[in-house]
Amino acid sequence: MQFSISTVAQSLAAHLAPLFPGLTFYQDPVQQALDCPCAFLQQRSSKIWRRIGHRQYREIQLDLTYLVDYNLPNMQQLYQQAAEILDENMDSFPYTSPDGREAVFLTYDRQWRIDLDALHYNFALHVWEEVPMTDPLMQTMDLDQEVLND
Repeated sequence: MQFSISTVAQSLAAHLAPLFPGLTFYQDPVQQALDCPCAFLQQRSSKIWRRIGHRQYREIQLDLTYLVDYNLPNMQQLYQQAAEILDENMDSFPYTSPDGREAVFLTYDRQWRIDLDALHYNFALHVWEEVPMTDPLMQTMDLDQEVLND
């Protein structure tokens, strides 16, 4: 199964579409011409632990940012409502890879905070990955056997 942050963003947008009608989901944060309400996903950090058998365990920290029109009188309440909806529905979400295979991703370490202008919903994904073998296997060996008498 192929995995990338852009396909995670697409799967997350499909999962959140029924929960947030009219939400525009951007794969990257844009600096201008946002169509609010909107959301975008950013990777914040990643940790990798190598494991036996050409596998690695990866923890990916993500930030789902939700924006509404700035200076609305009920902006704080809108962000709190969105945070409650995300808390109820983000324990897992369906993922579809570019090759059409499906999986369910569990989310970990979920927390949210409201800044002056946005709701930041942070969570982590724990993913097992196959690491391609890049080490050449031994093909020949020179062996010089001799007995030493001391």
